[in-house]
Amino acid sequence: MNKLFASLLTIFITQSVFADLITQNTTNGCDNNFITIDNNNHTNMVAIMMVNQHACQSGQYLPANIDGCRVCPAGGTCNGGTYTFNETVSQGIDFSFPFTQSQINSCVSGLIYIDNHHHSNIFAIFEPHVHTCTPGYYLPANIDECTTCPVNHICSGGTYTFNETIDQGIEQCSDDTPYSPMGSVDLCYPHVLHIGDEVVYLKSDKLTTPSLNIGMNDGIFYANMTTEPTLMNKDSEHYLKLEFNNTVYYVCDDTTCGG
Repeated sequence: MNKLFASLLTIFITQSVFADLITQNTTNGCDNNFITIDNNNHTNMVAIMMVNQHACQSGQYLPANIDGCRVCPAGGTCNGGTYTFNETVSQGIDFSFPFTQSQINSCVSGLIYIDNHHHSNIFAIFEPHVHTCTPGYYLPANIDECTTCPVNHICSGGTYTFNETIDQGIEQCSDDTPYSPMGSVDLCYPHVLHIGDEVVYLKSDKLTTPSLNIGMNDGIFYANMTTEPTLMNKDSEHYLKLEFNNTVYYVCDDTTCGG
C-alpha cells in the first residue's frame, strides 16, 4: 500500500502544471490551434484584453476611439483626469451651448463630430439679421434686405429684424389719400392725373402760382407749375408743358418740384 501511494505521488509531481490565465508575456507563437509555451501545447486558452487607461492633464481629454489624450478643442472645457479607452464615448470634455465660435467639422448620420467627439441632439441657434432701412425703403417678409417702398404705400425707414411672415416699415396709404409714387416716405395723394401711361400726383393744397387746377366731385386739386424744365414726376422721362399768359410752364408734382 505504501509503495503504490508513493508511485502515484511521483506521477502527480512529475506532470507539468499550467494555468489558463497567463499574466506575463510569452515569446512563442500559435500553431495548428495550439498555443506553445516552453515546448508544451495547450488548447482552450483565451486572451484577456486590458483596455488602456490615460491620465489627461488639464486642457486635455480622451476622444472616442483614440488611444491617447488630445488638446481640448475650441468651445470645450477639459479639466483633466484618468480615463479608460472607449470606442464610442469621449471623456473629460464638456461643451457650452450655444457655440460662439466656428466649428470646422461636419454632421454625419445625425451626429456632430468635433475633433472625434460626437454629440447628438445638438441644434443650431440662428440669429436673424438686423437691417437699417433708409426712408423710402422697408423690410419685406422673408426677404433679407431692404426694398424700395411700392406705389400707394409710405415707408418712413428704420431698423428691423428679419421676419418670415411680417412686412416691416411699410404702411398702405389711407382711403382718403390712396395714391403715392414708388419710394414715398410720408406723402400720399387723393388723386392722380393720368397722362398716357404716366401720372402726376394731385394734392389738396395749392403750392405754386400759377398751378394746374382740376375739379373733382370732391373738390379742386392741384399740380405744381414751374418755368424750369421739370419732369412730371421722379419716375417719368417726359415733360408736360402748358402755355399760360404767353409763358411756357412745366406741370410737375411734389416728387420733382414744389415739395
